[in-house]
Amino acid sequence: MVNDKRIRIGLIGASWFTDLWFLPVLTSHPEVHVAAICSKNGTNAETLAAKYGIAGVYRSAEEMMDEAELDGVCIVTPNDLHHPLTMAAIERGLHVLCEKPLAMNGAETAAMRRAAEQAGVVHGVNFSVRQHPAVQYMRRAVKDGAIGRLLEGRFEYTGDYGLSGPPGWRGSVRSGGAGGVLQDLGSHIIDLSQYILGDAIDAVQGSLRCLESGQGVDFTARSNADQAADSVAFLADFASGGHVAFQTSWVKPQGNNLQTLAIELHGTEGSFKHMSCGYGGQLTYARAGGEWETVELPGLLPIDRAETPSEDRFRPYRNSADNESWRWADAIVQARGGQAPTIELPDFVAGDRVQRIIDAVVASAETGKKANV
Repeated sequence: MVNDKRIRIGLIGASWFTDLWFLPVLTSHPEVHVAAICSKNGTNAETLAAKYGIAGVYRSAEEMMDEAELDGVCIVTPNDLHHPLTMAAIERGLHVLCEKPLAMNGAETAAMRRAAEQAGVVHGVNFSVRQHPAVQYMRRAVKDGAIGRLLEGRFEYTGDYGLSGPPGWRGSVRSGGAGGVLQDLGSHIIDLSQYILGDAIDAVQGSLRCLESGQGVDFTARSNADQAADSVAFLADFASGGHVAFQTSWVKPQGNNLQTLAIELHGTEGSFKHMSCGYGGQLTYARAGGEWETVELPGLLPIDRAETPSEDRFRPYRNSADNESWRWADAIVQARGGQAPTIELPDFVAGDRVQRIIDAVVASAETGKKANV
């Protein structure tokens, strides 16, 4: 029996990622009715509407928000559209889940955060690696003192989908942002570092590179002013006194791994090392002066080279209640019932913080000096 009291959700953007990450989960949520979808050309929206049985198909996001009687929207568009579409949704009193990064710069994200808080809507950013089993375990363990005081660490999120050239709008300063891969993959690890450690990045010193004719060149010396960064490295100072190295790239050859997420945390009492790729993942821990031991986790598929590398081995929770879109929908259900949402979401506060760090890394790379956040 259909629950007629389901929340009505609309999708703005009908890309391959909408199909991969949002629609399989939202259409299976018992409290959600995906009522509408829109795309500029209409064709992509029609294709996904037919696949998932979505009645409302639009070319205009504003028209969809005005006509489809929605409770909330998921914004899955190029980065330069995140701010105007989010503000339009909030003005209509709609809950919003926005794809990362939250916007193009800190001025936009601050305005979005203020508007969402003032309107009282449920706001989330799709930092889709937070619910990874290894991330959740490290967050709990760090809080319980497993590494003691942070001394140093390393976060890497890399792929190779930019080796053949800038990856569409993501590689454009106008559409994706100057940070390029820093906006795309780097935003995840900036968020993860602060989420796991319960600590804040205070200052950064960064280097941005672009790939031109098979050679890396400094971002400030690139020949095409609209080319965003292909590879980024930066060192971050944390408020607690530790420092952490970050690397993100879409031009790092991956072999058959598809993508690589690597995390190292080293403190006064112990260390964690984690690596995930298309074949699965592994987490190890060692007390200070002790032996490294593998941490066995439910939901973490071990690295198995006999398997076919896939998104589902990298993020095995993709089609589950741990998907951020499912959790956002649960928070809306709570809010509609008069309950303050108790579900932890990466919200616009987190998205704003991440964007201000991205801005600082880009500024540091342009000046050659350390930048405060």
